[in-house]
Amino acid sequence: MTQDSPRNPPPSTEVSDEALRFVVKLHSGAATLADRRQFQAWRAQNPEHEAAAQEAEALWGEASNLHQDPETGTVRPGRRKRGPSRRAVIANAVGLAAVGGGLWASGALRGWTSDYVTGLGETRAIDLPDGSRVTLNARSAIDVEFTPAVRRVSLVEGQAFFEVAPDLARPFEVSMRDVRVTALGTAFDIDRNIADGEASVAVTQHAVLVAAAAGEPVKLLEGQMLVVDRNGHLGAVRPSKVSIVAAWRSGLYIAEDRRLADVIKALQAYHTGWIVIQGDEIANMRINAVLNLKTPDASLDALAGGLPISVRHLSSYLTVISG
Repeated sequence: MTQDSPRNPPPSTEVSDEALRFVVKLHSGAATLADRRQFQAWRAQNPEHEAAAQEAEALWGEASNLHQDPETGTVRPGRRKRGPSRRAVIANAVGLAAVGGGLWASGALRGWTSDYVTGLGETRAIDLPDGSRVTLNARSAIDVEFTPAVRRVSLVEGQAFFEVAPDLARPFEVSMRDVRVTALGTAFDIDRNIADGEASVAVTQHAVLVAAAAGEPVKLLEGQMLVVDRNGHLGAVRPSKVSIVAAWRSGLYIAEDRRLADVIKALQAYHTGWIVIQGDEIANMRINAVLNLKTPDASLDALAGGLPISVRHLSSYLTVISG
């Protein structure tokens, strides 16, 4: 009877990242014979390098089956028609993350022409000319139009909480896609950072009027919310807890019977790389949890500790969640 040899620990993040850079370069079309020999010599140095090389090659193999939804920004497994090449997907993932705190993290690639923008993990309170205040969640953007006759804000992306100053002569209106939310002397939250291109409107004080391109406007009262689907259709009015709506402004995400996909989308605004969920069954899993937005990796690991899921941090650029 032989004794099993101890299992080697997984490669460190630094080694995994180095292996991924090697693999990306070798598939870039510009690699030389010297580059290939350098990679072979590097992976032969020790078992950790070899394990990281195999991991990076496996990731490269899976990359052709990843695509980014052009409407929602969600990264998904599975091919899409006329999708980017394997080389483009991985090179883009590595290129964005490699700038570390650069274009993507700063918000420069997300709503960069907007009046107010927040970057990775950044929240910001903005005082508007009429005395109203807007608080932006991470990776959010708004455009503002204030004249003697109108008060308009466009939520380009992300999430924002509005505290509206009264002005009977100028209604306060927020638009997102083809949906308009008109304040009726109020405080409310609009969240476009939900999976599958959905958005939500939740009222924490007084009321708002929500109008879509089709159908009758819906009046939401304090403690109520509704979801807008990706086609602009308004969902049913349902109760909403003010404490849950307000939690993100304190750095927390409270999930009460939420889809895992929605939870991950919220964490993505604070996470430098891509987070991919493999399989609709996992994405639609219902979650109850209180998570720290400021430590997204720790929050992901906490989910893995309490759910039948596996969270694999393949590198600083890509985390994969599977069953």
